[in-house]
Amino acid sequence: MIQDENRDPATGQRAGDAILLLTSSFVQLTEAGQISVLDDREHVFQSVYGWWVWINRSSQLVLLAHDAGRGHEAAPSVRSILEHALVLHWVVEVGDDAMAAVKAAGTENRRKLFDHAHKANWPIPPDITRPEKATHPLSGMITNFADLCIAYDAETLYVPYRTLSAHVHPSPKGAEAYLGDDGTLINHGTRPIHDHLVLTAISLIMAARAINSLLAGHPLVEAITHAQDQLGTTIESPRLRRASDR
Repeated sequence: MIQDENRDPATGQRAGDAILLLTSSFVQLTEAGQISVLDDREHVFQSVYGWWVWINRSSQLVLLAHDAGRGHEAAPSVRSILEHALVLHWVVEVGDDAMAAVKAAGTENRRKLFDHAHKANWPIPPDITRPEKATHPLSGMITNFADLCIAYDAETLYVPYRTLSAHVHPSPKGAEAYLGDDGTLINHGTRPIHDHLVLTAISLIMAARAINSLLAGHPLVEAITHAQDQLGTTIESPRLRRASDR
């Protein structure tokens, strides 16, 4: 979990440096056009590559927002980065079963959207048909982030996730962010948010390590090591608990 010592400017600066290092490595690797994936992991890489891109580009967005004095408003992106990073890690670790669960969850989302659109008399293109109901025993890992955190014994990730949710959905906490203790109206966030940068850096490292395990030659090892040095700590990869221990 993000502790109080991670809310100081110096820690935020170190986290920002780690974010810049990892996102720069992402750009260099992807723009070189020479990503070499392990043969038996190509299908897994294809399924999570887009998430990795999202995590990196969203992290760049968070850094830009902080530099522009809009860090508080980047909270929804930080939450999304965290969720994507752990799900990506899970899919890479579990493989085919996780990919099937992601597909089933996506099909269910489309089915529910189709039903809502039909009920609302929304014009539906004739080539779009209602998907059949799809289920998978692991779909909860996609639809409920708490389940995924429990499976990884990573409830400390769920706490900041829920905290950030107050700034994703309308909530009293979200509204209070622009009020002083005495009720003064403020037009910008005043709470220290350096911990958002720390959480973003941790998520980037988690995602980079998972992606690196799929690549021939593991080209991100140096960047991950340097990012951890910048952050001042080693980020251990989450490990799935046995089902009997959950």
